[in-house]
Amino acid sequence: METEFKYRLSDNTVLDRIADDARNNNQIKGDIDSIEMEAVYFDTEDQRLRDKGVAYRIRRENDIMIATVKWDLDMVDGLYVREEINLVVNDENFAENPDIELFKSSGAYDVLYEATGGRKLVKQVDMEYTRRQFLINTGSSLSCISEDFGTIHRKDKEDVPVFELEIELYHGDENDFRDLAARIREKYGLEVEPTSKLQRAFS
Repeated sequence: METEFKYRLSDNTVLDRIADDARNNNQIKGDIDSIEMEAVYFDTEDQRLRDKGVAYRIRRENDIMIATVKWDLDMVDGLYVREEINLVVNDENFAENPDIELFKSSGAYDVLYEATGGRKLVKQVDMEYTRRQFLINTGSSLSCISEDFGTIHRKDKEDVPVFELEIELYHGDENDFRDLAARIREKYGLEVEPTSKLQRAFS
């Protein structure tokens, strides 16, 4: 399960200022990490996954390749809640010809098979961005706060810029997590991002 808030950014100092606040409150865990990300989303030719609200992604995070399936999205006032399964991929060639069999032993397989009927997956959209992130521990919840800056490359359309802040609950009290996000949103005047990166790719 993934639970996170998404906000639009227009100021490239916000993440560092949030980190400074967390450091002053002895809530930051470690330093700000930077991860180079390249993500490719796959679907059937007739976009059966998209029609069912399912996303299949292969993403390289620095030197690690991760396959992800997301489904059952619920979004209210910037809070995204959805089912999510992530698997590390050791085959460098997998991203060239991915299939749903990778998820055979997980709850995502039935979701994928029902949506695709076993049809071949093809590349639909790709994006690249830099993620800067850190962990914040309030004592009641552990969350990851990240900034994504980069580009969505769309088929036969202009590229779309990415500049957003995400606050994701790792574990702990969800009400505490919501309060943390509300304080950050108010202090920095953040605007809700009502669409995911994949949704923006097809807008």
